[in-house]
Amino acid sequence: MDRQKEVVLVSAVLFGKYQLYGILGTGRAGTVFLAVHLGLEEYRAIKRVPKSFLKFEDLRREALVLKELRHPGIPIIYDVEEDEFYSYLIEEYLEGESLYDLVKKQGHLSRALTISYGIQLTSIISYLHLAGPNPILHLDLQPKNLLLCHDTIKLIDFGLAASLADANMPGERYGTVGCAAPEQYSKNGVLDVRTDIYAIGTIIHYLFTGEFPKLPYKPAASMDTDLAALIKRCIKKEKEERFSSAKELEERLRQLENMGTAAKDRLQSSSLTIALAGSKSGAGTTHIGIGLSVYLRNHGYPNLFEEKNNSGMGAGLGDYASAKRDQYGLMRCRGFVWKPYYGPGVKLKDPPFRVRILDYGKDLEQALGAGPDRVILICDGSSWSRSSTFFSVEQVVKGRIPYGIVYNHAAGGIRIRLPEGAAPSRCLKAPYYPDPFAPDAEAEDFYKVFLEEILEIKIRRKKGISGLAGWIAQRLTGMLPGKDRTFGKG
Repeated sequence: MDRQKEVVLVSAVLFGKYQLYGILGTGRAGTVFLAVHLGLEEYRAIKRVPKSFLKFEDLRREALVLKELRHPGIPIIYDVEEDEFYSYLIEEYLEGESLYDLVKKQGHLSRALTISYGIQLTSIISYLHLAGPNPILHLDLQPKNLLLCHDTIKLIDFGLAASLADANMPGERYGTVGCAAPEQYSKNGVLDVRTDIYAIGTIIHYLFTGEFPKLPYKPAASMDTDLAALIKRCIKKEKEERFSSAKELEERLRQLENMGTAAKDRLQSSSLTIALAGSKSGAGTTHIGIGLSVYLRNHGYPNLFEEKNNSGMGAGLGDYASAKRDQYGLMRCRGFVWKPYYGPGVKLKDPPFRVRILDYGKDLEQALGAGPDRVILICDGSSWSRSSTFFSVEQVVKGRIPYGIVYNHAAGGIRIRLPEGAAPSRCLKAPYYPDPFAPDAEAEDFYKVFLEEILEIKIRRKKGISGLAGWIAQRLTGMLPGKDRTFGKG
């Protein structure tokens, strides 16, 4: 069918229940449509493959493999339909970007995110390997086949997946260069669960460094030694020297998690809403908020940044990044996830985020009235804004909501007056950093203290970064490195 006929097809109703809305993609094997189930009012992806396609049986086999699987990291197959010329695979509609695209756009990921995504991946593969009497091998694990959907890893493309017995049948073998295990390049090589373990190791290395590992494996001297040892064991040439199972690898990854267990458990089991407001327009509320969101995400805390004022930042950033809205109205750029301001008349589905950062701009009254778990006031620390700053801090203290005060644009040596009842220990001075998506070392230290003392989240520091203890000590006595800062009661 030519392109013009494809466009005509979009708007049709298939099998009496799937309203087609658009084309998600086309390829050699066929076309993938976006559809809505008319009865359930839910999105579906419909993969249509012509029966004349040489590998039509591979599609059928993929459907048979997937239809019995139920795991949050594996797309659901709802139905298989056919007509005279085509076969249709009705499956879960996934919104997100591949880990390959994510790393290409924003660079390699932090240790925390790498381990977090590694744990999700090993959980999926462990499920596949234990899904029946015969392990199911994926055999094409690669960053392009892993979608990040609202911070949940989804494994796609089961075209090469096979049971252990079928995987070792005579025939041609395929895999992705840089990710496929050595035994996949040999017709006589025996494939088993450790073949997928090898690919997991290459993916973890790619996420953490932005490159695929080369053999013989020699990690850079600056690389995290524990993580490097894990990767090295995964990609051993001899299968017997690798981790024996995905479960064993998952347990080792969990041992390497770099966050305080109590804080992590609290955030995973309950919600945390952080409202930000400025003492005046231009105080830097959005800049500080984006930096906080990025820092949290880089340390393993998925979160959503919501624009609660009509500043136009959300839409403007979307235009700049050519970002697309998903079904929740969310947009993404360099790992940052935000919801632009749509106004009170727009009703959207509630996105699945437990940690939310709400940007109220200069509307402090609205921020306090929303009843957040924490309210963060961003003050313009310039000398000519002292009156408005003092009044705003006074309002926050009277609000009786756990708070933090961030002084932005404050010159060195300036004396800051605090109203009665304000706690100096909950006040921070923000360093200058131009790019909130890429905080420098001083900004990293600022957000670490911010999380530990204002949000009470403990973050373990990476090896090789020094001076933090002294930074905290100076901050608690009213000083920052190289910059005088004192607080006084009004």
